[in-house]
Amino acid sequence: MLFDPIYIVVVLLPTIAITGWAAYRVRSTYARWDRVDSGIGQDPMAFARYLLDRQGLGNVRVEPTPGHLTDHYDPRGRVLRVSSSVARAPAAGRYDPLEQTLGFPAPPGGRLSVASAAVIAHEVGHALQHAQNDPAMALRQAIVPVAQIGSSVAPWLIIAGLIFNLTGLALVGLVFFAGAVAFTFATLPVEFGASNRAVALVGQFGMFGERQDGARQVLRAAGWTYVAGALTALLTFLYYLSLFTGRRD
Repeated sequence: MLFDPIYIVVVLLPTIAITGWAAYRVRSTYARWDRVDSGIGQDPMAFARYLLDRQGLGNVRVEPTPGHLTDHYDPRGRVLRVSSSVARAPAAGRYDPLEQTLGFPAPPGGRLSVASAAVIAHEVGHALQHAQNDPAMALRQAIVPVAQIGSSVAPWLIIAGLIFNLTGLALVGLVFFAGAVAFTFATLPVEFGASNRAVALVGQFGMFGERQDGARQVLRAAGWTYVAGALTALLTFLYYLSLFTGRRD
């Protein structure tokens, strides 16, 4: 498949272009507004806790998670995880063999950037969606089991069905892959809905004008990564479908 010129032109190159552009927008927009102070006198983890409590979500825990912009809300465990890049977690401890001590650097202080505030508020928006039984989130969660199979096993079922001329197997793979595509599109209203909530939430803390516009830019850039994922999933599905229908003709 990787040597199929149709796949390269129709799927591979557009996927690289779309996802690369979306990733660049996220990195550049986040970096820009991460240098602008939000004016909120709390550190990121305390801000997440305070924001949840103000929305009546005291049952949602706040935990750090490693990585860059790996922030997410886990509806199963009711946990909001803040990435080390947003929380500015201190570097790992260092052992001094001479003193035989394990030291940790001091925490970075209470600075909360516009970008960090936007990301945290976005995840609180997801927690609100879950607490309020948002229909879009409920639909996305219902598709999760099919999407997991569709993104992992389905491509192999399709390829095996085409190679060994097992039409039924390929069709099953297509159905599950369609479920994975549906999941990417069902994710869009969930993500954009959480972003709309986030802009309103940060506004309650006096982030108006340029700061609120910066938060909106960060969230919009992040939203484009989900649009890119949906488009590339659709292109891949259409390619598989063309192989299937071509084999049947």
